[in-house]
Amino acid sequence: MKKWQFNMILLPLLFTASGCGMNRQTASMEMLETETQAEERENLVLWSYYETRAQKEGLDYLVEEFNKSQQQYELSWEYIPMQDYVKKLSSVISENDLPDLILLDNPDMPSLIHSGFLEDITEQIPEKVMQDKYYPKVFDTVRSGDKIYGIPFSCNNTAIIYNKDMFDEAGLQEPETWEEFENAARTLTTQGEDGHYGFAMSAAAGEQGAFQFMPWLLATGVDTQHMEDECTREAFELIDAMLADGSMPHECLNYSQNDLTRMFLDGKAAMIENGPWAVPKLEESGIDYGICPFPEHTKRGIVLGGENLALIKGKNVSGGIEVINFCSRPEIIEHIGELTGNISPVIDNAERFKQFYPQYGVFVDQMGHGISRSDIPDWKKVCQALCDSLYQLFGSEHTTDQVFDAYVLTISGQ
Repeated sequence: MKKWQFNMILLPLLFTASGCGMNRQTASMEMLETETQAEERENLVLWSYYETRAQKEGLDYLVEEFNKSQQQYELSWEYIPMQDYVKKLSSVISENDLPDLILLDNPDMPSLIHSGFLEDITEQIPEKVMQDKYYPKVFDTVRSGDKIYGIPFSCNNTAIIYNKDMFDEAGLQEPETWEEFENAARTLTTQGEDGHYGFAMSAAAGEQGAFQFMPWLLATGVDTQHMEDECTREAFELIDAMLADGSMPHECLNYSQNDLTRMFLDGKAAMIENGPWAVPKLEESGIDYGICPFPEHTKRGIVLGGENLALIKGKNVSGGIEVINFCSRPEIIEHIGELTGNISPVIDNAERFKQFYPQYGVFVDQMGHGISRSDIPDWKKVCQALCDSLYQLFGSEHTTDQVFDAYVLTISGQ
């Protein structure tokens, strides 16, 4: 009797021990299977110059969600400084050192397409489907002739961001014309230790400075096919006048667009020219700010910026196409826009985004009315001419006429 009782007690213990062993074995097998799957995945590398916390969060989200969505590829991204981006691509000697995908400033597409860096994905991406979804001018930046070399990833433009408290104290309204804008900048400029400038923009060398100068040139009514036209002189005169009366600092020559945001948050500028990427920082700060369109002159100047996602020719094209298809999902591209503070290139997404986040309304509304830098013939030459002009305006004693004449000579190739 006692022996039977002992066996009855022992049996459940044996089954329990056996069950624990089986559970551990199952868990070990599952872990091994997961590790094996990870090892078997094909690695995909994406290069990007995104540097703000919000931008990085957007790319981290893309990587995490893509990797969870399938078992064949393992995506990661690497930061490359914007000023070195195209140069680094061109200087890589070994194909193994190249990424599979790149996120690049849309005016850089033509030169990379021409040099044979980018994969033609026309057959994999139906053009009719794509064109119906995207802003037309934005979609044009991924095409060359009848070929498609990528998809729009995000888009943006710039507007005037202003400090509402400073405007209220000065009794000012949002400026609608150049004259009102100049007057506001002068009125808002104060001296002393706690003083601030009326306006600040980026005049840094490279695409950022040129991107910020372009809306002022376009406002003169210039034909984008003839950027050297005499009417653009007025934009040079406007910048020079604001530097002369002290309403804009010469130090703008060294300011990136992210520097402008910090300057604004520190109360050192009442107005700045900046884009939607600044909004997350503005929201975090709690500052009472407003956003208004560029003041009109002959017309209102709007330049469309943003990034395109493209594949490096000869790398993992099939994996890259999977990433592109994944990014094309409305819920993915929309959430990336929410995280990064950029506008979705998909029209319906952008309009819906504006309803939920009205602070982006000006940027969204401007998307249908601007021009892309890719619309300008020989943009790289124009960009260099603008950068040289900004350096001379902000950092030298050249007269406006001298700066403008040098600009015209560069554009016209004389």
